[in-house]
Amino acid sequence: MVVVGAGHNGLTAAAYLAKQGLRTLVLERRDRVGGACTLETPFDDDRWIVSPCAYLVGLLDPLVIDELDLRRHGYRVHTIDPHIWCPFDDGSAFTMWHDDKKTAASIDAIAPGDVDGYFAYADLFGRIRDSLRNRTRDTWVGDAPTRDEIESLLGNDAEPIDVVFNAPIADVVERYVKSDRMRTALHGQGCIGTNAGPRDAGTAAIHLMHGMGTLDGVPGAWGYVHGGMGRVSFALKAAAEEAGAEVRIDAPVAAIEPGDGVVLEGGDHIRARAVVSNADPKRTLALLASDAAPAVFKRRVDEWKSDSPVLKINCALSRLPKFTAAAEHEDRTPYRGSVTISTGVDDTQAAYEQSRRGIPAPQWCELYFHTAYDDSIAPPGGQTMSVFAQYVPHTLADGDWDVRRDEIADLALDSIARFAPDVRDVVVGRQVLAPPDVEARIGLTGGHIFQGECLPDQMWDRRFAPRTPVDGLYLCGAATHPGGSVIGLNGRNAAMAVVADLRA
Repeated sequence: MVVVGAGHNGLTAAAYLAKQGLRTLVLERRDRVGGACTLETPFDDDRWIVSPCAYLVGLLDPLVIDELDLRRHGYRVHTIDPHIWCPFDDGSAFTMWHDDKKTAASIDAIAPGDVDGYFAYADLFGRIRDSLRNRTRDTWVGDAPTRDEIESLLGNDAEPIDVVFNAPIADVVERYVKSDRMRTALHGQGCIGTNAGPRDAGTAAIHLMHGMGTLDGVPGAWGYVHGGMGRVSFALKAAAEEAGAEVRIDAPVAAIEPGDGVVLEGGDHIRARAVVSNADPKRTLALLASDAAPAVFKRRVDEWKSDSPVLKINCALSRLPKFTAAAEHEDRTPYRGSVTISTGVDDTQAAYEQSRRGIPAPQWCELYFHTAYDDSIAPPGGQTMSVFAQYVPHTLADGDWDVRRDEIADLALDSIARFAPDVRDVVVGRQVLAPPDVEARIGLTGGHIFQGECLPDQMWDRRFAPRTPVDGLYLCGAATHPGGSVIGLNGRNAAMAVVADLRA
């Protein structure tokens, strides 16, 4: 077996294939494993360790963790609590805790009429998760379910069906909570990593997807991997190698020859009964001969939407910035959650529409302070801040990213400075990754770390299956079911398909 690409799903597939006794070789074009889930040291002092693209873990499936014994291979996680902290212009803030009583108290302080509505909103998404991910039928494991099956699992209830397949996140949020502050705090969870605004159809499903996991027994939780997100990939590599797989870096694949194997850029031909591609569908198709895939598959790949709207900024800090709304938080509560930077639903929608015209508008941001939990990734006294900012276009209407990269990054810091006025003063180093940078460095078409949008028209049985219409070629990346993020099930599903076919 040959796996093309040592992203976390490729490594997962390799581990499962090797555990089945299949001779497995992973070929990675870069000088490191992990793809978008890796580690870098971009600053002068290598004690600053950066997770450049994937920042948090929350959807890495317990099945993969347990079956591959990732904890023994070094995987360790710090669960984030509070889940979200969102400051407002008037100096107040919303804090979403795992403790419902503490969350209720936070809401009661800023929007007392929304306590019941918020918990009804949270319950709606929790019920959908419980219906679609359970021991009887976990819809993320194995073949993707059809819409009819999903509707049946949801009891043919119109509201959850609408959330899965159609609803804008703004409509759902506004149905349940009435205050502008609560709407400001919640709506962005339906837009993360997505080229759509909160009033666009299907964005409620983005929030649903990000809440479909379980982290250390806590449904919907997220956390920091100790040492950085790349430790997930390193643990998977160790599991694969222990099972007998070989992982080779600096080995770019020039061509996939289905039924025969692959050809490396240096000309070496490696024979394999099956090839599993961790590359995205467009990159995979480009490695095939022009007549290798049927026209319908080529058309589907060509129509696949994968332009990222995200600007990533990884910062080394001399100290934590001071949020105006956090003056009373001596226990560093804000920095221990995912910090939402937003000025409202309509402003986020306007930023998206501006970006679609080629004009950068990085106004909605989520901030992550990894060092609040793990000081191993910075020198003594140092802090880190990762910025996930939307919206920016892949292709600018005016100028190009090489010229405007820092200017546009400054716009994102301006959005943060509205709530943390000293943020610029504490940044001592920064790495700025625009969509074209992610595309060039990681090899993801459009710079999309999910290998394509996770909106309903590209999810479930509309996402790519592991089996392609090309005999001997399989896909295992984030473009396959169940979707993008660090999940691992994509690789497991692909490996199980290969094994079943070889034994048929």
